[in-house]
Amino acid sequence: MGSAFIPAYQVLAPPHTEPGPELHITVVFTNFDDTKQALQAAANLASGLRADIDLVVPEVVPYPLPLVRPAVPPGFTLRRLMNLAREADVQASIYVYLCRDQVQTLLQVLQRQSVVVLGRRKRWFPTKPMLLARALRKRGHQVILVKCRKNLM
Repeated sequence: MGSAFIPAYQVLAPPHTEPGPELHITVVFTNFDDTKQALQAAANLASGLRADIDLVVPEVVPYPLPLVRPAVPPGFTLRRLMNLAREADVQASIYVYLCRDQVQTLLQVLQRQSVVVLGRRKRWFPTKPMLLARALRKRGHQVILVKCRKNLM
């Protein structure tokens, strides 16, 4: 069986010029507001570690549509993500994957024992980012949940 995702687009940020271990912090897209705050938290974490930041976007395409034809054109999504990283003042490599299942795609594309940052809102019930964090932790990834505040704008 082939892979259940298609790498749609990627934009690579320039790597750090200082020598050192190649460390990546992966921010997984949840929504624009929470991901912006997660990017800022990842930048704070990365600054002391000389780590690069990867923004991974598993874009779920519903079954009535062909996997190569999502409802929103990937180019439009990529431009919004580039603006999001710019607004967060973060240099990040951006990877957009067209997929059917977000969790399975992440499990296939993440390196072993990745450091993953997810933005989430405080709720009394389990939210999608909390369930995603649980699934990634079960597979050995280090997940940091960033408590996000509601956008006041």
